[in-house]
Parts: sequence; C-alpha cells; structure tokens
Amino acid sequence: MSIRHWVNSLFILIAAFSLQSCKERKTGFVDMFRLVSEFELQKEYTGQAKTEYDRARAAIDSAVYAEGLKNASNSEMLKSDLYNALSRKTEDHNKEIEKMIWTRLNPYIVDYGKEHGYRYIYGANGTGNVLYADEGENITEDMIKYVNQRYHDKK
Repeated sequence: MSIRHWVNSLFILIAAFSLQSCKERKTGFVDMFRLVSEFELQKEYTGQAKTEYDRARAAIDSAVYAEGLKNASNSEMLKSDLYNALSRKTEDHNKEIEKMIWTRLNPYIVDYGKEHGYRYIYGANGTGNVLYADEGENITEDMIKYVNQRYHDKK
C-alpha cells in the first residue's frame, strides 16, 4: 500500500467519522422546577407579587380593624370577603406571571438547543415526563446560566 493510498484512506475515514458525528445530535433533560425557580425574571416577578400581596393584606387588615371598631359583627364578614377577593386576584396574577415567564423562557430553551446541537431536550419534574435519565444528560445548570444570561442581555 502506497503512502498516497494510505493518506487517502485515512482522509476518507476521518471524513466519514466527521459526517457521522455531525449527524449524531445530543439529548438532554432539564429539571423544569429548578429552571423556572432560578430564572431571574421569575425571581423578579415573585418579589414584586409578594410586595403587592403584603401591601394588599396590610390594607385589608387596616380596613377590618377600622370596621371592627365601628361594628364588630360586620368586621368578620368584611374580612372574609376581602381575603377571598385577594385570593382570587392573587391566583389570576400568578397565572399571568406564569404565562409571561413561559413566553420569555421558551425561545431561550429553543435557542439553547440549537446553539448546543441538541436534538431533544426533555423537561423533567417528577410528574411523569421523564421517569429516569442518566445524570450525565442533566443540562439544568447550563440551561439556568444560559437563560439568565439571555434575559440580562435583553433587559
């Protein structure tokens, strides 16, 4: 076998390996609870929502106290009505926040997958989406860093 034939064979082998490795794309999984809870936008919204809730609760407590001074029997009914209204408002607000979080997070996840050569990224959260995965496929930490960096870059 001549050197030229050997070099050509080696080149063909390297090219075939390169083509095969380009076709093989990775799969990974993300702990979705951690991803969402550690997403900076989620933390900001949660902090704002807690502040708003605390203010509303303080206003309710003040109104109930003032009503109790005037009419004790009405204060319990007022307290119940106001706390029920606050609960409904909080629930609606939380749904809006969740929608805003996913609207921002989903494109980041897609971009991460494309940029890092993933064929599939599964969401694991213990509710049946992924029942088992090798920890070597866990990309949660990298995904958290990536989405937070993208979020801060877009601010």
